Amino acid sequence: MKLDIWSILIIVIAFQGLFLLLMILSNRKIRIKRENTFLVWIVVVLIWFLVEFFCIRNKVNFKLNIFYGTRYGSWFLLGPLTYFYFKSITNSDWRFTRKQLLHFLPFIVFVILIPLISYKALNNRQIDYGMLSVFDHREKQLAIIQWIYSIVFVLQFVHLAFFLFKNLSLVRLYSKGLQKEYSVINTKIKWLKYFNLIMLVVLLLSAIFLYILLVTDIYRRHLDYIYVLPIGILFYFISFKFFRTEWEEVETMTKYSGSTLKADKITEYKKAIDNLMIDKKLYLEPNLRLHDFAEKLDISKHHLSQIINQHYGVSFFDFVNQHRINEAKTIITNHPEYTLLQVAFDSGFNNKTSFVNAFKKFDSITPSKYRDRISI
Repeated sequence: MKLDIWSILIIVIAFQGLFLLLMILSNRKIRIKRENTFLVWIVVVLIWFLVEFFCIRNKVNFKLNIFYGTRYGSWFLLGPLTYFYFKSITNSDWRFTRKQLLHFLPFIVFVILIPLISYKALNNRQIDYGMLSVFDHREKQLAIIQWIYSIVFVLQFVHLAFFLFKNLSLVRLYSKGLQKEYSVINTKIKWLKYFNLIMLVVLLLSAIFLYILLVTDIYRRHLDYIYVLPIGILFYFISFKFFRTEWEEVETMTKYSGSTLKADKITEYKKAIDNLMIDKKLYLEPNLRLHDFAEKLDISKHHLSQIINQHYGVSFFDFVNQHRINEAKTIITNHPEYTLLQVAFDSGFNNKTSFVNAFKKFDSITPSKYRDRISI
């Protein structure tokens, strides 16, 4: 077996994945995190795909039929695994149940059961050249199951796309949940988007490969690598951004229609809120949370959230940051010599980026342009 540069690169990526697994599994504190259970399986599946791809391209005969699972639909695994990974991060109340196993039914049926029952159902051309070889222009006789598996091969990528777009919805809800409880949204929320984006890139490159193969009928063996190599980027990303991350928990709050908050108490609570925010400038605490605010008012955070959402018309995140921006404007006016970083810290922000983004959100201009405007 003679290895080319592409095969060596796959070996390097696979070992990177194995090293990542070792780092996760060897640290009990990291290993027991609920979300990392799914992350481990995601990495295992991706390593499987890399090793399988390497064996196919280098004509290594692995004596286990379902090892070459991509041709049967092994990508059916990735969608549910990534979805459960995102779900475990974005919803602290969610728990994996036996019912969730139904999401793995396509994988169980097409990759495990049918190949075990009818081992020789696929012809040699499909095994040697891939499931999509049935769509080429050569004359051939095919059984129904061979056509079915060619369609299944395509459907596994559609299945993955469905779950990746569901992940985007989970991230949006998570972001809204964070805004209800935190005055500072950590940049880690972007990491989830990047994780999903890399998976979408892998999926997009797979679609390009399928288009080249099916529509143009142009096939070059090296084109297969366009959807394999981005897996290495994902391993790198997980290694440096994910498995050690402490994710903020967001509780699923019930609808306010069943709230026990009494109407005659709302005015009293609003006065207390205004006192803390305007007179005592509680917003200057950079890591202020809804929980901390509620404790100072001696009310439940659910009631506090209801008052801020319904009677101030904003999320907790916007409520606090609006006060911080007003404070920043005062500082800029009174102290034009201050740097923007100093203004950000003195108005309650813990970094310049959050300060600039919030300023643009509420005033549609950057703080530097605001300072230039008032100095004219």
